[in-house]
Amino acid sequence: MEAEIESTTGEAVITSTPGLPAEPALLVAYYVGERTPPRVYRIPGDDLAAVLHATAELIEEHIRTAGSRMPTLAVRELVDNLSHAGTAGAVVSLLDGGDTLRVSDRGAGIQDKARARLHGFTTASADLREVIRGVGSGLGLAAATLEALGGTLEIDDNLGGGTVVTAHVPRMPEATAPSTTEAVGPTISDRQLRALLLIVELGPVGPTAIARELGISASTSYRDLVTLQEAGYVDTGGDGHRRATDQGLAYVQAVL
Repeated sequence: MEAEIESTTGEAVITSTPGLPAEPALLVAYYVGERTPPRVYRIPGDDLAAVLHATAELIEEHIRTAGSRMPTLAVRELVDNLSHAGTAGAVVSLLDGGDTLRVSDRGAGIQDKARARLHGFTTASADLREVIRGVGSGLGLAAATLEALGGTLEIDDNLGGGTVVTAHVPRMPEATAPSTTEAVGPTISDRQLRALLLIVELGPVGPTAIARELGISASTSYRDLVTLQEAGYVDTGGDGHRRATDQGLAYVQAVL
């Protein structure tokens, strides 16, 4: 089910289908200043995947407006990580003009915080795999993307149980050195980078799989794959599936 956000006087509401059990509302707090109360958005819904997708889009909108460098990939991975804990007691906070994103939950917690950053480790059950995309590399990808921008990812225990994951990126300095990706090839968007990372992670895939994993339309996925192919980052075989080229792997390495 697609979630629709209605925003009035700082409150976002996702409509849900009458008669179906709803997940507990997910709260999003946007702090616009140290001495100003946050704008609080309450996002209920009966479809966890739709709620998380809408939450990430809401955060990304505020980040773009604030001019923050917080990468879209990190936002998506941290919000999607709530799939493990559910939305009961969960709060997503955006601070420091969009430069700090904090996601807290009341789930079972993360015992081995170092291993949680490694690719391939996950606590997801079979049911959660229907909601979570990828193969257990979310926090690792988020950390690597943040570190490439000089940022950090911290994983802490929440008060009274659960987990708090905090992402932070520094503001772009006025004078910056050329990006290391410029020597590799054309710059691509955050969404196209996510598609490329999925191809590297999952192996040869088609536009339908990319659309499903990223929560975008098939036509958008196809256009992104065409852009990646024109940039030389992927190629296609006779089955129509795209696979990463050496140049694509070099671009990912430069970003991470």
